[in-house]
Amino acid sequence: MRKFLPIFSLIVLCAALAAAEKAVFDSHGRMTSILDDGRELGVRTNLGAPLAGWIKLPGIERSDRTEVTRSGDATTWTGEIEAVEGQTARFRQTVTERDGRTHIAIKVEADAGLDAEGVYFWIDLPRDSFIGGKAETGEGAGADMPQRKPPLRDFLRCEAKLLRLTDASGSLRLEAELDRPRPVLLRDRWTSEGRFYTAFIELHRGALARGGKAALELSLSLQGRAETRPAILRMDPARSRYAFHGFGGNYCFEIESPVTQYTLNNLRVAWARTEMTLSEWEPVNDNESPDEVNWEALERQDAPDSNLRREFLLARQIQAMGIPYAIAIWHIPEWMYEDPGKNPGTLRRRLAQGRWDELRESVGSYLLYAKRRYGVEPDLFSFNEPNLGVYVLFSPEEHRDAIRSFGAYFQKLGLKTKWLLADTTDPRGTHAYGLPAANDPEALRHVGAVSFHSWGGGSTEQYKAWGDLAEWLDLPFLVGEFGVDAFAWRGEMYDSFHYGLREVRMLQELLLHARPQAALLWEFTADYGIVQTRPKPTGGEELVPTHRFWFVKHFADLTPNNSNALETNSNESDVLLTAFAGEQQGRRVYTLHVANMGPAREAVIHGLPADAGPFRMVWTSEADQFRELEQVRASDGVLRLALPARCLVTLASAP
Repeated sequence: MRKFLPIFSLIVLCAALAAAEKAVFDSHGRMTSILDDGRELGVRTNLGAPLAGWIKLPGIERSDRTEVTRSGDATTWTGEIEAVEGQTARFRQTVTERDGRTHIAIKVEADAGLDAEGVYFWIDLPRDSFIGGKAETGEGAGADMPQRKPPLRDFLRCEAKLLRLTDASGSLRLEAELDRPRPVLLRDRWTSEGRFYTAFIELHRGALARGGKAALELSLSLQGRAETRPAILRMDPARSRYAFHGFGGNYCFEIESPVTQYTLNNLRVAWARTEMTLSEWEPVNDNESPDEVNWEALERQDAPDSNLRREFLLARQIQAMGIPYAIAIWHIPEWMYEDPGKNPGTLRRRLAQGRWDELRESVGSYLLYAKRRYGVEPDLFSFNEPNLGVYVLFSPEEHRDAIRSFGAYFQKLGLKTKWLLADTTDPRGTHAYGLPAANDPEALRHVGAVSFHSWGGGSTEQYKAWGDLAEWLDLPFLVGEFGVDAFAWRGEMYDSFHYGLREVRMLQELLLHARPQAALLWEFTADYGIVQTRPKPTGGEELVPTHRFWFVKHFADLTPNNSNALETNSNESDVLLTAFAGEQQGRRVYTLHVANMGPAREAVIHGLPADAGPFRMVWTSEADQFRELEQVRASDGVLRLALPARCLVTLASAP
């Protein structure tokens, strides 16, 4: 995770936290999906100024200065549209939800003249969902959604105040109601991101002069009940797929917040990860010799109420609780970089030539001091996301060499700490980053586990490659940073129900395909916090768990630690089942996590063992948080459940 400049997409929601969500937007202000009756449809929107001849469609995603603010039930994005370099316009988009519709108000003003076809707002429909359907307007115009590319670029050109887009069965309908009749163009588009039916709505036609303005107001709604068949789920208690340690979290940034202690006290934390702030430990070189430590200069940095002191004390608390933990470096001291004085958020910075021994001494002295003064030794050590340089860049070969050098040095100092292999930014093919070290016997002696970060997600094959790598090396595998979207902090909307549900899906997919021994959420502090700090009417503050907290509690508290992940499968892609078996007080116990990502439906679970006994049933949905229901029993190994829409249901062997 980047402390200053995350680079992946942010999910922000236009609904207030207490309201039911109707649409999902990213950090730039583009809708990414719309919701109805528990169904989530990948309807996308954008705003931009198409270049002459429509050869390019530069949209608001090109802006790196978009700001997101919330006020009551309204979410506002402000940023830039750039047609070509030097030709920009400022936009303001405000989204509210009322009467079951998503209302969007847009204003655009050109800073410099935009030499473009015009300014357009467009709606992308997922082609697979609408193929063979119809596009109709309130003015009587209409067209079929073509199955083949039409001879003309636009298969419908009209003026409309109401646009109705219906699927082939007539059971799914998206309506766009405009503030006044406007020119609308419908196209069958195929881009690098997929194939869509796109409705372009005109705000302004032709070039927009400097100071020129354009505006649009519209509302969107999705209608039609989803047809759902029962989800058939199966588990095989006789087939253990891999050992599972348990769930944990990162305790790296904002550790001074009360959220840190809240999560330690209210979640069963099986693994933790902390930060090594080397820039605070040795802000200036202790001396000119990397072989002699100036302990007096370094120990002075461990001052009362300093972040460094809190870091050591937190590590001691974590270790005293019996929680294994990893420690990672984001920044090295500026005097060690080859380009000192850069913005702290600059990526891909390198260690200066001739500073390798100094860096090794600094890390070793930090760990040795922590052991002697505080009695703590991290189990694992890494540089955070070194494949991208967040914020120290190593090539795969440099990563291998660092493991060899640091590992031998730790061993010489009498430290138990091993290296965490890779610890990469994402899972998408990055397992190759760890291969030079994995194929080097000397480096491998000093590796204690394998890790990637889940930002942005990956395919089944990409997840599987990481699990295979760890299995090949016979090493534990950690998802060192479990998170969906590394940009979500910008809108401060990562505490929403929808974001939490996306994490649930990703976690289920990781457990099914990557096969980790532990997954550590980003974070268990106030940074990306799963608990909010709110002012109390009577003064002071109170801590309020979010939906994300309760989702995490399902996995952390209800899954047996040191259990075995069992073989499972589902006939529905939107209903995911993971199952675990463990031992408690001499008896075999089971936990099943059922994530329903779509509409309410029945689930039929097969394969429950005869000795499973009654199950506690706990669910979290948009309306309920960690709600415990009456215990349930299987009949002849089969259990039927009525799943609420968009929820997580956990079944755990009753005490």
